[in-house]
Amino acid sequence: MKKTENNSLLLFAGAFSLGAIFSYFASPSGSKKRQELAEKWEEAKEYLWQQGLIKDKNISFEDFRKEYLQKLANSFTGMKDAFESKSIEKELAHLAKLKRRRNRSKKPKFKGI
Repeated sequence: MKKTENNSLLLFAGAFSLGAIFSYFASPSGSKKRQELAEKWEEAKEYLWQQGLIKDKNISFEDFRKEYLQKLANSFTGMKDAFESKSIEKELAHLAKLKRRRNRSKKPKFKGI
């Protein structure tokens, strides 16, 4: 499998997973699970703050979730932009190579005397 295929597959899998997470938490069972996580968050956030894993020990679970999802979305956007720019750069390099070949073939060649 080509590297570009791996990148697009990774991007698709990440976006699909993110969509699945959003869908799950919107469902009734996901809503219940989110409530359980919010309760666990209250128990764990002091420890996470002491360990330096979160910046504010008073942040709510919802605020942390939104912040995390925003970082995740930005990461995917950055990955997508990097993938697209590399693809465009490769395509431009390939076109330049083809143009050089075409120009070389147009040059008059020495046929001898």
